[in-house]
Formats: sequence, structure tokens, C-alpha cells
Amino acid sequence: MTTRAPAAAFTAFLAAVTAARAIEPAVEAVEPAAEAIAPAVQAVEPRAGAVEPTAETTVSAATAAVGDPVTVVVTVRHAPDATVRWPDPIDAGPFEVLDPPVPQSTAVDGGTESRLELRIAAFELGELSLPSLDLEVVDAAGGVTTLATGTVTVALESVGRDEGGDIRDIKGPLAIPFEAATLLPWIAALAALAAAAAWIYRRYRRRTRPEAPRPARPPRPAHVVALEALDALEAAGMPERGEIKTYHVRLSDILRVYLEGRFGVDAMEMTTGEVLDGLRGTDTDRAVVADVRHLLDRCDLVKFAKLRPAIPECRGLAPLARRVVDVTTIAGPAAAESAAVPAEQTT
Repeated sequence: MTTRAPAAAFTAFLAAVTAARAIEPAVEAVEPAAEAIAPAVQAVEPRAGAVEPTAETTVSAATAAVGDPVTVVVTVRHAPDATVRWPDPIDAGPFEVLDPPVPQSTAVDGGTESRLELRIAAFELGELSLPSLDLEVVDAAGGVTTLATGTVTVALESVGRDEGGDIRDIKGPLAIPFEAATLLPWIAALAALAAAAAWIYRRYRRRTRPEAPRPARPPRPAHVVALEALDALEAAGMPERGEIKTYHVRLSDILRVYLEGRFGVDAMEMTTGEVLDGLRGTDTDRAVVADVRHLLDRCDLVKFAKLRPAIPECRGLAPLARRVVDVTTIAGPAAAESAAVPAEQTT
């Protein structure tokens, strides 16, 4: 009895090994098919704790006046790893979308809520419906679930409708109450405005009133002005101080101003040659023209050619200019008349 038991057990073990070896090829053939259908089984099999997408639509008011804004909120609840594809553009039907909608997402217990707020308005009367919005929820595996929000109906009423339903009579013109006390502030304002205008007019007229012409002072004779200027030039002692050029410039100006006042020659604006031509046209003595030429040429050499004559030569020019003035001076009433002619020409 004890010898047969181990033998029977060993025989059964061999039979089991043989059966396992016999079905091993069949198992190996089934494994590729099982691996191929595994993704489909996983996609079909619901995940533990998955959130089924749902959509809900709310409206701020079921009744509104024409043109008043109405807020419609679409709320979609889905899994945290899913996203919502909102329709773009949004078909609002008879309504107009006032502001561009901005989607928002908020985490809630066990999932996520995505919200889309629409501010719409209509300008028609009656019950108007916002068309259903088709949106898509895409999960992490790429699966797409399509949801529809359903239509939203809003009753649009007229603005200022008569609750009684009767036709109103035409209102007459409004009467403006007239009282003397009402006009007093206006009268006072007009009086103040008139007084201000009169004051401004008088002040402006006083400023713009032309002044009475003052009698012109009789011009001084040209030779008197020239002799005084020569005296002042000689007393200044410019050559001794080394101001050679300044001395000759002032001497030339004194002589030119005298020639302009005495002969009517615009010597201050002329070259030396033009001044001499002007003097020759006035029948001036040739000796005087020669002296004027000598004086102006010497002054031009100092001014433009940088000539620096000796001090005695500088002092000898002033007496020569004095002699030109003395020789050409007109004595008596003719002197005043001659002095008045250039003054009239300059004015």
C-alpha cells in the first residue's frame, strides 16, 4: 500500500505536465489577439470615479424690455483632465451678443465646471428663442462627447407700454410760468454785461486815441554838429592811447554825416567813389572834393588795409576835415534852409 501511493502521484504529475505541454501552443496563439483588443476594452470599460459630462443653461430674466441686456450662463461639468470646445462663432439667432464671451473654468468636488457667460439683447417684440448651442467635451484619451444646451426663451416687451391699454390723448404744450421775479436775475445780468462792455470800449478807445503831434524841433545846422563832433574827437586823445582804427572810423563818420546834411548825399550808405561822384554832381569846388577824397581814402586804408599811420599824421586829419566844413558852410538863413532839406528827405 505504501509503495503504490508515491507511484500513483508521480504518474498523475507526469500526466499534468504532458497536458500543459499540449495546450501551450494554443495559449501562445491566443496572446497576440488579447493584446490587440486590450486598448478597446480599456476604452469601453468605465474608469473608476469618472465624471459624466453634463450641460446646464440659466437665464437672468425670462422677461425683458426691448434693448435691455439679458445674461445667459452655460455651465458644463466634466472631468478635471477634459476640455470644452465652445462653438465659434456663437449663433444667437434673433439676439445680438453685446460682449465677446470669455470661458472660465473652476475646480469643484470631483471634477471641473466650465462656464460661458453671454450678454445678449434683442430689438424685436414677442417671445424670442436663443438657439441650442452644440459643444464638445474632449477627455484625456481623445474621446469626444457632444452636448446640447437646449433653447432659451425670453419674452421681449415694449418700453413704456400703457398698462391700462387705452389710447392716450395728445398732451398740450407746456405753459411757462411768467413772473417778474424770474426776469430780475436776467435783467441784472444784462445790465452788468452792458456796463462791462462800455468800460472795455472806453478803455480801448482811450488807448487807441492818436496823440496830438508834437512840434518838431528845428534841425541843427550840419556844420555846427560836425564842428562839435570834431572838437570832441580831438579832445578824446585816441591816437595817444593806440586807438588808431577807432579814431579814423569816427572821423570818417563825422565827415560823411556832414556831407549828407550839407549836400544831401547819402554818404553813410555809399562807398568813397560814390560819395565823390555825388559831390561832383552838386557843383562842389574841386579843391574840396580833393580834400574829401584824401580824408576818406586815408580812413579806408586804416579800416580795411590795416594801415597804422604815426600819431602826428593822425592828428593832421582832423584840421583838414574842419577846413572842409568851414569852406562849405553856408552862412545866414540859407544855412537853416540847407539843414532842413535833408531832414525832409529822410522823413
